[in-house]
Parts: sequence; C-alpha cells; structure tokens
Amino acid sequence: MLSGEVPQLLDPKVEVDPYAFYRRLRNVDPLHHDESTGALLITRHADVLAAYRNPAVTTANYAWQLEPVMGRTLLQLDGAEHARIRGILTPHFRGHGLDGWVPSIERNVAAIVDGAVENATHRLARCWSPGDEVDVVTAFARYLPVYVIADMLGLPHEDHARFYSWYSAQSAFLSNLGGDPAVERRGVEALVELREYLLPLVQQRRRGDGDDLISVLARAETPSGPLDDVEVMTHVTHLLNAGSETTDRTIANLLHHLLRDRRWWEATRLDSGMVSAAISETLRLTPPSQLNGRVTSAVVDLPSGTIPADTFVILVMASANRDERRYSQPDVFNPAREDVDHARAFTSTGEHFAFGHGRHFCLGALVARAELTCSLRILQERFPAMRLADGFVVRDRGIKMRSPAELRVVL
Repeated sequence: MLSGEVPQLLDPKVEVDPYAFYRRLRNVDPLHHDESTGALLITRHADVLAAYRNPAVTTANYAWQLEPVMGRTLLQLDGAEHARIRGILTPHFRGHGLDGWVPSIERNVAAIVDGAVENATHRLARCWSPGDEVDVVTAFARYLPVYVIADMLGLPHEDHARFYSWYSAQSAFLSNLGGDPAVERRGVEALVELREYLLPLVQQRRRGDGDDLISVLARAETPSGPLDDVEVMTHVTHLLNAGSETTDRTIANLLHHLLRDRRWWEATRLDSGMVSAAISETLRLTPPSQLNGRVTSAVVDLPSGTIPADTFVILVMASANRDERRYSQPDVFNPAREDVDHARAFTSTGEHFAFGHGRHFCLGALVARAELTCSLRILQERFPAMRLADGFVVRDRGIKMRSPAELRVVL
C-alpha cells in the first residue's frame, strides 16, 4: 500500500497532472482503493489486459452509471443479445459500409473549413484562410464528429446545438464519479428530451425504405423479432454519444501532438502512411476516455493481486497506456515507436486500450480513424504552415474524459 498522504482520484490536484498520480500508483500500489469513487483503481498494463479478458470483470456498473441516461446499450449487453445488436450495426462500420461514409466525412470537413456551417453562437462562420488564428476545438472538432454521426443517423445538421447539449449532459453523467446531483438531473432530463425528439423519427422510418442507421435499426429483423421503439432509441443515443465526444477530443489531441513538435506534422504531411500510426500514438498517450468502470462477479486473480467479488473497479486505461513495464519512454509521443503494432490499434486485439479490448471493443474505431485521417489530410493540404498560436499554452481538462479545452492555432 501507499505510505504518506495520497490524493484522491477526484482531487483537483490530480486533474492538473493525472499521469504523475497514475505513475505513483503503478510503481507502489497498482490495485489501489480510492475513497473518492469507492473504486479499486487498476493501473498496470498487464492487470488491465487481464481484467478485460476475464469474464468475471463485468459491465454491470453501467446499470447505474449509464443506463439512467441512455438505456441498456451495447456496453451492457452480453451473449446472444450483444451479438444481435452488433450484428445489425457492424456491416455499416466496416468494409464497404465504412467506405460509403468517407465522402460524407470529406464533405463535412470541407464545409466546416469553408465556413458553410454555423458556429456555437449561431452566426455563419467565415471561411478559414491562411494566417487566421482559430480555436480548432470550438470551430472544428466539436462540429465534425456530430455532423458525421448525424449523417449516418439521417439527422439534420441544423440540430447540432441540441445534439451537443444532449450528449454533453449524458457524458457528464457517465463522468460524474463524485455523484453531483445537478449533473445527474441534467443527464436524465437530456434522455427525456432526446427520446421525445427521436420517437416520431423512429416510428416514421419503420414505414420507409431509408438506409440511415435509424432506419436500419427500426426495420431490422432478428431471431427474437424486431427491436421496439425504446431499443432503437437506446442504440441511437449510444451511437450519437460514442460517435461524437471521443472523436472530437481526439482531433484536438492529435493536432496538439503534431503541432507541439512540428517534425511530426511534417512527417505525416509528407508520408500519408504515417498518419494511422500518429492517430494510434495519440490514442495511446492521451486517450479521450481515460477510465472504464467494471464490477467483479467473482473473485478475480490479476498479476498484481486478487480482487474480491462484487468490487467496483476502474480500469485506468490512461495509466496502462503509459506503463513503463510495457512501453519504452511511455510519456513521449512517438508514432515511429517499435514497441506498438499500430496496425492493430483499431482492432479488438490492440496493444493499448483507447478503444477498450475484447468483446466490448469500440464499434466505431474505424470510423473514428477515417474521420481523423480525412481531417488531417484536408487541414494539411490547405494549411501546411499551421502552428500553435504565439504564447498559447495548452491545458487539458478532465479525469474520465480528457483533452484540451482550447487549442488556438495560426492557419
């Protein structure tokens, strides 16, 4: 166990530099009980990997951590029920299904950069030009993933502000490890509002012949029959959340890493083959979702020790991804590192945990890679001299979800 004063996970001091806190836990107390969350923090790579692979480390926590604001999503489902929903959606996130969305991604990137969208204050954003100073978080990253998933769901772009409000409230609920009642109330309200918005669309699309994902879910035939309205709305809610916030945060993280050391900006600009590795390395070093909750259904043996049954645990992916036992110079951004097979990062057997691991691996991993790849390619083609703004200091925010709150660049 740790000796001396140990901060709690939710201590504001930890948020300033969580990686230093995780490093201390890895080295001295890798299975650490945290009083602020009531959870056992699992911080080493080998332990997180073993936990993901152990069926007794379950997603039962989502019954209280997620279901109140989304319903029973894929993250909770197992066995035949999980396979049924995943089987409906997977063809649209792989192979030809994925290829069909790439033109939409490219159109949305170009539309944002060309000023053909509304900004957060509902005024027409002006066209970006070389030499302009912009905050790519609020002017770009918060728009693109929402527009892409809106296209996939067949929802109008002009409702962006509503989508952003809903998924932000639901994400805050998931991140609310301290139990703030105001955050809980707003998360539940957001679900009610979103379902009121979605229900007539679901009912209408059951009768249509569209190929958007709401239509696909509404008309799906499974061995146990069609999905009911609540099931369809639940999976749409999950897609809207999963397809938005994590990708917008990763866009900001990717640009930050490449512009902080512009050797990597130039390397990816000149060699498109390095882009996927740069995205993977960004996800390893700064995963947008840094923690995953789980509950043990039986005694679980990990390399670092034994966890009792009925224990709430937090898999600290942000720590495991920087474990010096697994990676050389783990705190350094290096897309050319040789201790990671970056090609596997977007599969369920990946060597870091930004997308989870195993049966609950993120369904949208390849869509996220396509969005990030298209974004970077177009930005580098149009603004090859992009750099961080003079005097700007990047400050990351968040414990569960973490990324720069602002990223000011000169185009």
